[in-house]
Amino acid sequence: MNRLFIKLINISLLLCTLFLFSVHADNSPAIDFESIMNSYFDDTTGLISFGDYRIAFAPEGKFNGFVAVLNAKGEIVAQHKFFEDYANRQGVFATIRTVGPADVTLTEPGLYTIVFVANDQPVTRFPVKLEQTSSGDDAFNPENTYRFDGYWRTRAHLTLKTYKEEPFPELTMWLGGKDLDEGSNKDLFFATLLRDGEVVAHSKRTTGFISDGHFEPKYVSFYHPHEKNKEVNAELFMLKDWTIDGSYEISVARKSDGGKIRSYDFNVTDGKIQAMAASQLGYKPNTDFILPRVQKKGATSLEMSKAIWIEDIKR
Repeated sequence: MNRLFIKLINISLLLCTLFLFSVHADNSPAIDFESIMNSYFDDTTGLISFGDYRIAFAPEGKFNGFVAVLNAKGEIVAQHKFFEDYANRQGVFATIRTVGPADVTLTEPGLYTIVFVANDQPVTRFPVKLEQTSSGDDAFNPENTYRFDGYWRTRAHLTLKTYKEEPFPELTMWLGGKDLDEGSNKDLFFATLLRDGEVVAHSKRTTGFISDGHFEPKYVSFYHPHEKNKEVNAELFMLKDWTIDGSYEISVARKSDGGKIRSYDFNVTDGKIQAMAASQLGYKPNTDFILPRVQKKGATSLEMSKAIWIEDIKR
């Protein structure tokens, strides 16, 4: 799997080079990565439907931009413009909306790159892999079916919530049918937090469902270790517990067979959780910068929260 994403990144870099790639100044426009992750990807037909996206450092005046899908040869297989008028704007953030219907159906398995362009410059790229899961040779299901793979399996983030006026981190990750054991269409998952190799917290055993189909966001809170039948009295693992210096791993496994499906690694240094380098302002190339902000859960406007992006480097 690690080779897949190295290849994804290398090919994506080449495509962006072909697609007028250039190095921008710091704080150039960037698309909120979470809004891309949560776009509509159909794991049966290979359809991608583009909609609304949040953009940081939005250009002043009218928005001149589009989203394109490039194949492994660098050819544009689909392109959709955004409306010139922002759907909403607040400070450096704005909402951009595609002129719909803005769909593309991919039927050729392989590597693709979704590129967001503003003022004739690519600002954010998102590589994906399309896999074919059936070839239509089943007499009872004579259709070709597909599945998307990509950063849903390697990227996650932590945001802060509060309990009794004290902050605690909540994990947002993406799980889907790709994470199920072969032949299964549903399962549960269990997340464990380790510090320097020792378990210091875990999710509730009653929380965490994996369903078949495309990757969906999952939200996980962590609790001090507790017995199986003591879930109701479990004590939240607060921010002060997360910020003890050390080497951390969030391990996520299927409940059915214990198979590990995620391993997010990060360090805490001088009492601060260290985010992945790509989410730091000034990261180069700009098209790989991951905005360290996401829309606040439950918000209907551009109320953005700080996000600490972490990575499964083993995939």
